[in-house]
Amino acid sequence: MSELADLARTAGLEVIGSDVQRRSDVDPAHFIGMGKVAALRDMKLEGEFDLVVCNEDLSPRQQRNLELELKARVLDRTEMILEIFAQHARTHEGRLQVEAARLHHLLPRLIGAYAYDRQVGGRRGGVGARGGFGEQQIEVERRRIRKRIRDLDREIEQVRTQRHQQRTGRRRAELETAAIVGYTNAGKSTLLNVLTGAGVRAEQRLFATLDPTTRKLELPAGREVLLTDTVGFIQKLPTDLVAAFRATLEEVTEADLIVQVLDLSSASVEDQARTVEAVLADLGAAEKPRVVALNKVDMLGPASRRRAIGVLSERYPGAVAISATSRTGLGDLLSAIDKASRGDAIPVEILVPYGSEGVLAELRKIGGVDRTEYVADGTLAWGWAPRAAAGRFRTYSLLELRAEPHEC
Repeated sequence: MSELADLARTAGLEVIGSDVQRRSDVDPAHFIGMGKVAALRDMKLEGEFDLVVCNEDLSPRQQRNLELELKARVLDRTEMILEIFAQHARTHEGRLQVEAARLHHLLPRLIGAYAYDRQVGGRRGGVGARGGFGEQQIEVERRRIRKRIRDLDREIEQVRTQRHQQRTGRRRAELETAAIVGYTNAGKSTLLNVLTGAGVRAEQRLFATLDPTTRKLELPAGREVLLTDTVGFIQKLPTDLVAAFRATLEEVTEADLIVQVLDLSSASVEDQARTVEAVLADLGAAEKPRVVALNKVDMLGPASRRRAIGVLSERYPGAVAISATSRTGLGDLLSAIDKASRGDAIPVEILVPYGSEGVLAELRKIGGVDRTEYVADGTLAWGWAPRAAAGRFRTYSLLELRAEPHEC
């Protein structure tokens, strides 16, 4: 319920109170019992609120009946999240995906919108506003929405194709890719900005970033990887949003490495970690190599910090404690990313003639150089490279590239 209040404030609402009802079964007509409906109706008559947000998803029937009883707009959790996404979508791609999700959610609720508008009347606007339709217009409106959804799906598919082409271009550059994931407001965008100077929007609010941003990250030894910031996860992430944002979420599924950011200062950090795990599993990315960053350690006292790090380190061995804002622990994080992002690496032993030092620079950029030795014919170097890129050093190789993967 605290998170729901944060969602409401993010959408621009003023929260005047909350309530919970304990029931053995959900009321099929109103979701809550009639006693609670009557209490809310009395509060509405006294002018205490003009909108109700439910922390669960409501059926069209339940939403319609509650609106008719309360003479007020009723939103469920999915609509609240969709509203926030609509407010924060700034790119063409983001707006397409949000519009598609909202229309999918609206379609079965057209009759409810009509009934509410007819019986309550009046002009409505702001968060959750939904225009009414004449009864004879409902089927026409349904057809219009279905056509718009088909058009949006085609445009989103074009975006998906463009993203695939961009990823193909990155593969040609033969750089490893890492996707930053985490619960919304865990500090993902701040971390991307600190590590790469990306300059993306980073605010202390839910879903401040919807559109993925990719930047080059230089690791301590000089190797580069591509780091992508992604949309934040949340409990009960609406299925319509997951479907509409599939082009964006593919950045996670296609990445070589996952950088999972946890907000160590949150009292719900363990629940948030489980939510991220569940979403990664749904995306088929749970088994990817992963680095876990325990962010915002600067917001905890010494005792609380030790306790929180201890609990999460049991769940995520090798987790790195950091603060993106105070830039602490970033060296350890970069080392962990370097080690985990080596992928399917194989050893190389090359002799680079003097005057061709650019070959060594290239090896450092996409792989690594462990040691060098100067000899009469040039520079001997021992290192490693991703299997897909190792062939470019064959001209200088002093050994047959091994077929088996090398543990780096």
